[in-house]
Amino acid sequence: MSSLKQQIIVKCPECDADITLPTGTEQNEILECAECTVQLEVSNVSDSNVTLVVAPEEGEDWGE
Repeated sequence: MSSLKQQIIVKCPECDADITLPTGTEQNEILECAECTVQLEVSNVSDSNVTLVVAPEEGEDWGE
């Protein structure tokens, strides 16, 4: 699994706020935007690019 080799700043896809991702942030990690409190998933990590997407909501499966 990929992880960041250095701290970077990315934009929240929901509110465009700056989010600082620390060294070691990993792909598929879930974090929260401090501005709009949306849950975000780190969907791609490479040396020059990180992609954040709004994390899918986990709903009740009610035994299904």
